[in-house]
Amino acid sequence: MKAKNTTITLLNNSRYAKTTVIHFLSVALAILFLGSCSKNDDNDVDPQLILDGLEFKAEIIENREEAKQTVTINSTGGGEVYGQEGTILYFPPNSFLDQNGDPVTGSVTIELIEIYNKAKMLLTKMPTNGKRPNGDVETLISGGEFYINATQDGEQLALANAFQLFAPAEEFDDEMVLFNGQNNDCDVDELECDVIWEEDEQGGLEPMQREGPNGTGVMGYGGFLSNFGWTNIDRWYSDPRPKTVLYVDVPEEYDNTNSNVYVSYDGEPTALALLDIYNTETGLFSEHYGLIPIGLEVHIIFVSVQDGQYVYAIQEATIEEDHLEVIGSTSTGTEAELVALINALP
Repeated sequence: MKAKNTTITLLNNSRYAKTTVIHFLSVALAILFLGSCSKNDDNDVDPQLILDGLEFKAEIIENREEAKQTVTINSTGGGEVYGQEGTILYFPPNSFLDQNGDPVTGSVTIELIEIYNKAKMLLTKMPTNGKRPNGDVETLISGGEFYINATQDGEQLALANAFQLFAPAEEFDDEMVLFNGQNNDCDVDELECDVIWEEDEQGGLEPMQREGPNGTGVMGYGGFLSNFGWTNIDRWYSDPRPKTVLYVDVPEEYDNTNSNVYVSYDGEPTALALLDIYNTETGLFSEHYGLIPIGLEVHIIFVSVQDGQYVYAIQEATIEEDHLEVIGSTSTGTEAELVALINALP
C-alpha cells in the first residue's frame, strides 16, 4: 500500500512566447516541472478531487463483513452458537420461519458480529450513540454490540420464537438494558446502514453464568431477543456537571464525506461517541444537543482512509465551555497501528 500523493498541479498565468517554437516548449516544460514538484501546503484543494470518500465508506463495510462469523445449526433441533469473543446464542428447536411463514427444516446459517471495544467500534463505525424517546442523541456505555441474522440457502429467515443472548462481563451492572437498531430504515440483512441505538422496552437482562465451548464457567448478561439485526447492551452515560457543545475543526481537505470524528471518554472502555453533525458553512463537526460535560477528559479521534492507509489524529482534551478542538497534524499508518493506539487509550 502506498502513501497518498498530495502533490497538485499549479496553474500559472504564464505568457506564451509568440516568437519561436523553442520558447514555447521551454515555458511548457517549466510549467510541468513546477507542477510536479509543488506541495499542497496551503490546502487550497477541491477535496472531492484529492481525497476519496468512497474508499473510506467501503473500508467500513469491509470491516463489518470481515467481523462477521458464520455457523451452521440444525433448525429442527436448535442449538448454540459460540462467538470468538465469548458471546453465546441459544436457539430453541424450530426457531425459524421462511418468507411464507412456514417452519424451516434442515441446516440454517447463523451470522454473528460481536463488538466489545472502542477500536472495533471505530473500524466498523458502530459508536455508542443512543436516541432518547424525545429524540435527543446521547452517549451510551456498552456491554457489547451484536449483529445477529439467520439465512437458509441465501434466503432471509424470520423468527418463530425468541432466542437467548449471553454476553460475558467481569461485573454485572443492573442499569444495563437491551437496545437495538431496528428503527433505522434498514433491512436486517443489510450491513451498510448507520445505527443509532434505541432502548428496547421489552428487553430485560439478568446476571447469568454459562459454560463456554471449553467448559469454563463465565459470568455475564443474559437476555432474550425477538429480532434479527443489530442489538446492544447499554446504559446511559450519566454526569452531573454542566454541559456544553463540542466543536471539532478538521484539516481543510476533509469533511463528513471522507472522515469521521469520535470522542473517546477517558476511564470508560466502551464509550465512543460519534460527532454526527457537520456544518458545511463552518466546516465544523459537532454533536446534537450540547450534552458534553464541562471538565470531561476525553480523546478526540479523527480518522479517514486514503490509498489503502488510515489517516488519523488522536488528541487529548479536557472539555471547556463551547469547546473548539482543532485537529493539527495527522499521521498515516496501518489498521493495526491505529488499533494499538486506540486500545492504549485510558
